[in-house]
Amino acid sequence: MTRRTWAADGLLLLTTLIWGVAFAVVKDTLQRIPPGLIVCIRHFISACITAVLFRRHLKGLRASDVRRGALVGFLLVMAYLVQTEGLALTTAGKNAFLTTTYVLFVPIALRLFFGRRLGRRVMPAALLMLCGIALLSLGGEQGGLNRGDALTLVCGVFFAAHIIAVERCQKETNVYALIVLQFAFCSLTALMWTLAFERNLPVRPDRGAVLGIGYLAVFSTTIGMSLQNLGQSMAPGEHAALILSTESVFGALAGVLFLGERVTPVMGAGFAVIFLALVLCETEKSGTGQNP
Repeated sequence: MTRRTWAADGLLLLTTLIWGVAFAVVKDTLQRIPPGLIVCIRHFISACITAVLFRRHLKGLRASDVRRGALVGFLLVMAYLVQTEGLALTTAGKNAFLTTTYVLFVPIALRLFFGRRLGRRVMPAALLMLCGIALLSLGGEQGGLNRGDALTLVCGVFFAAHIIAVERCQKETNVYALIVLQFAFCSLTALMWTLAFERNLPVRPDRGAVLGIGYLAVFSTTIGMSLQNLGQSMAPGEHAALILSTESVFGALAGVLFLGERVTPVMGAGFAVIFLALVLCETEKSGTGQNP
């Protein structure tokens, strides 16, 4: 391996570590702040930071750029809202693993809606994924997929739609401007959600909540995305996507280490099968990361 490859792997692994820990952070913060408000504040801070960092890319924005930013931001906020709602009803480990099902939804959606060729390993990977989800649900204390697990699977669909939208919108709109716009629209939409559905929910902005939101905004969103983009610029797409999928492993470990979550042997087998499905899918000739 070259130095460039080592550097790329290091950056991408650091990204997945940051994102993996975020599952435990969100789970803990949900005890103090409602899901919609978490998403709103997190992306508002990130929008402000990236607007300053990428301000020169915001000059000369067209109405079409704003519309693309609104589309990408809407898909992102729906993914995060559903994911965060699901995380309130399931464990951080299961939420982390079920979220990464988007790596299967992306190629399937590209085939169905855009006629892109489907890799030979996608359907076997999909079957493995279903087996893993079955093991995961059977190994849970409630004996079956609960509402939080189902919401997390829906979140995977929204993340897949977001990845595809980003790929297509980047062809017409500057990538840095798109980052700022999607964060801004994500925050605005989450605020509307909060005002509509979370008016009477308790908010306890204590030290733990402030630290949690700070981690999510600065590290998970702003720094994490920057590291991801830098790492992917130095590694092939399929290689980068495979490393990024280990986010689910770090998410499960964070749930065990920081939240005291218990993983049964059957659930452990489910995690292993799901991860095998991710590896099988991501080692196709063309990856399905941010550039599917």
